[in-house]
Amino acid sequence: MDLDPVLRSILGCPHCKAPLEEHQGPPPEVCCGRCLRAWPVEEGVPQLVPEQERPLTP
Repeated sequence: MDLDPVLRSILGCPHCKAPLEEHQGPPPEVCCGRCLRAWPVEEGVPQLVPEQERPLTP
């Protein structure tokens, strides 16, 4: 998974607005290192909705 560079430059955590990091997976996802949450990426599109969110373990 490679997010579009323009999308990656504007993408931020819906909760704390920190930049999101790509993780290749499996499954591919974007993660927030500040508030420790992750969202799946489907067909190159991050699913930044509450139903898709999962907590990260520190």
